[in-house]
Amino acid sequence: MINLSISQISDRQLVPTIQVLNRILIALKQKKAFSLVRIGDGENIVLAQNVLIRPKEILKTYWVKQSDTGRGKGITLPNLNLRNKMVKAIRLANLVGICRQKNDEVSVPSRYKREMTNKLFDHFHLKPSNLCYVFVNRQMVSYRLFWEMLHRYRTLLISKWATAYAEKINRDYPFLKPRIVGCVDFTHYQKIPATLASIEKYRFDLALISAGVNSVLLAPAIAERFGKVALDFGKTMMYTVRPCSKISPWQQKTKSSS
Repeated sequence: MINLSISQISDRQLVPTIQVLNRILIALKQKKAFSLVRIGDGENIVLAQNVLIRPKEILKTYWVKQSDTGRGKGITLPNLNLRNKMVKAIRLANLVGICRQKNDEVSVPSRYKREMTNKLFDHFHLKPSNLCYVFVNRQMVSYRLFWEMLHRYRTLLISKWATAYAEKINRDYPFLKPRIVGCVDFTHYQKIPATLASIEKYRFDLALISAGVNSVLLAPAIAERFGKVALDFGKTMMYTVRPCSKISPWQQKTKSSS
């Protein structure tokens, strides 16, 4: 996939979820920095500022209207500084999740999905060498391997859902008790510097980040600054705390199951 426009990347060329988990596990075992970011409709709208969408039109998009000029999304738009930082973060990431060309599960108008990502990546000359499906975050929790990693490696949670998520998975996985070393509350883009500073007090191997579009900035920054594995975990924490059919977390059915 190197040096190809992502418009030329077919759905079958995206790295499968189990391979994504194996790459994460290798990075954890080798203690190497690794980051996963995901580009969905919200990230596309941030990136499209002054490129595909004019400033006045940004405030009229369904995504911003849902959240009072973006505040509920953890950002305030328009914000070109955020856009530019997101472009740099995507370049730093080891793995980038994108929408499929066809049969995508993202329930928004098509023009805000892969069609827009293709145009934006071409505009910013973004050609990630490793691409996976944007909802890999939802899919990975269906594998036992994911829960084994949380059990074996020191895990830091970054989200407004972090504490509630930690409590729930500790209850639900007593046989593979997650090794949660800290919960960092996060609500807005402006808190990124303070959040990165606060992380220094934790000893961790893996960071799961559920912070909206800000996760795209945080994951590569944490990987680069601390030499750890950092994953854009999307809404998975919320969908676990408030059970949702969009995810199907793996569960041990019997004592002898593997």
